[in-house]
Amino acid sequence: MSPPLPCTACGVKPAAWLTPRIDFCYDCIPGGPFTPPACSKCGSAEYYSQGLCAHCHPGSPGFIGSCRDCLAWGVYRQRNWRCWKCRWWFTHYPQGECVSCHREVTIGEQGYCRLCLETARYHQTPGEPLDLDAARTYGQQLFLASMNDSRRPAELRLPMAMSIREALKVINTPPPVPASYQPVLFHIDPDPERLRQRSNEIRLRDITSRTDHFLYARAREYAWSKRQTNQVRRTLKVLQLVFPGANLRFRASDILAMRSYDDGSNIRSTIEVLEDAGLLIDDRVPSFTKLFERKTHALPEPMRSQLELWRDIMVDGSKTPPRRQPRDTMTVKGQMYGILPAITRWVDDGRTSLAGISTEDILAALPDDPSRRHTMLLGFRSLFTILRGRKQVFTDPTNAIPLRGPRRNTPLPMEPTAIRDALVNPDPAIALAVSLVAFHALTTQQVQHIQLTDIIDGRLRMPDVRFIPLAKPVRVRLSAWLDHRAQRWPETKNPYLLVTVQTAPRLSPPGRNFPWKKAGVTAQALRTDRILYEVEQAGGDVRRICDLFGIGIETALRYSHTATGPQNITADSA
Repeated sequence: MSPPLPCTACGVKPAAWLTPRIDFCYDCIPGGPFTPPACSKCGSAEYYSQGLCAHCHPGSPGFIGSCRDCLAWGVYRQRNWRCWKCRWWFTHYPQGECVSCHREVTIGEQGYCRLCLETARYHQTPGEPLDLDAARTYGQQLFLASMNDSRRPAELRLPMAMSIREALKVINTPPPVPASYQPVLFHIDPDPERLRQRSNEIRLRDITSRTDHFLYARAREYAWSKRQTNQVRRTLKVLQLVFPGANLRFRASDILAMRSYDDGSNIRSTIEVLEDAGLLIDDRVPSFTKLFERKTHALPEPMRSQLELWRDIMVDGSKTPPRRQPRDTMTVKGQMYGILPAITRWVDDGRTSLAGISTEDILAALPDDPSRRHTMLLGFRSLFTILRGRKQVFTDPTNAIPLRGPRRNTPLPMEPTAIRDALVNPDPAIALAVSLVAFHALTTQQVQHIQLTDIIDGRLRMPDVRFIPLAKPVRVRLSAWLDHRAQRWPETKNPYLLVTVQTAPRLSPPGRNFPWKKAGVTAQALRTDRILYEVEQAGGDVRRICDLFGIGIETALRYSHTATGPQNITADSA
């Protein structure tokens, strides 16, 4: 039975298909309006066409039928005869033959259709996994469309046991702080498959009731995707399964250990949500601290304590006299590697403390290589300066040793083909970063921390209050990257120019190795090539090089000596 045509007069109501056929509705029939007859099937007065009402005519928008996939009653033609859940299944899962009922419908990841899965949930025993063969054992259980939700806990369908004010008071009450912590004697990773099944069946709401507010607030603030939000919520449920006795406070080290047995977890975002909710015990140890303990655990006392004092003051600084500013972790790491060979040699000779180290001992331990010698002596100077300020040693044995500069490599230009290949890289992030360094000699840190607000009318604002007019090839690659960024992360609020998958839902800059790890060239080599080219074009004008690239006199002289020789440096460079 085909759907009726609209009325030729009003074009709104369907034509009254009677015998003979009439192309007008009962309101527009000449000589009318007339009262439409009752439905010949159900007797309803809501006449539609062909003697049937709007609920009985198969072509009516109000005709109710069964879902073509799960056979649920209560769907309409305008939704292609699919209920809401089957519409989502149709766009996310393939078509195939169901393992249980052998129908050609949309099947999930396990090979079963949605009707067989709902039947398995209907017959599921609480606390037991799904019996996917329940449809063949008991038969398929039909249901009404969009009205069955077996995943919804039964306690949520009961009346509220307390008022909304009392519930908010319980949620906002901070969890109790345990008086002591019992470490785990033996840690055994749970079965990932069993953990995945239990996470879908969990009914406890102690964690989610306290974290959902913070989870959805952070998701809205940082434009998280629905997939990321669901991953964090699932990870919170898994935490409740793995650590049932955690008393609603979880250690960051335990959460980080979940990466070994739960591939679908989102560890970093989960830690952020728990920290916002005040449910995190942050016992994470910095990577440099772990490295330092691994390198010094075999040293005797009090030498090890002296080195730990030096490490703490170098990394964290000191607000008590003698005061000291904190240093970058990479600087402390380089100095640690510089002094460890000499300290290991002294330990082998029977030394147990740095208090007895003399100037002759340091001179005998210094290597012949200028770079290694400079690094070791620089590390010993900072070490003994801190120890003497803290009354750990009597004198500083490095005062009588002059500090010479390290051996510097000769700056060399790059092959033009390597630069051209990097500039036309198909990755827009790599092409933009390479162009910024190749044309304007930016450093890796400067490229890493460029923000969107630093680019104004084709000019780049630098931290040292310089404005760099961007070259045309740079602007072309900048436009391509901004288009890619807007298409890939349209709702990100990250203020930095370069973003990654990890930093798009946050406000942090990318790592220092992005995107150079995949570029095939280094930023330092590109920067050196650009400065050498400018030195040649400027005829060795050191002052112009310093103003253009924001470098010091000594650095500019080193590039000028390499490109033009000492005799070609202009007089006004000094």
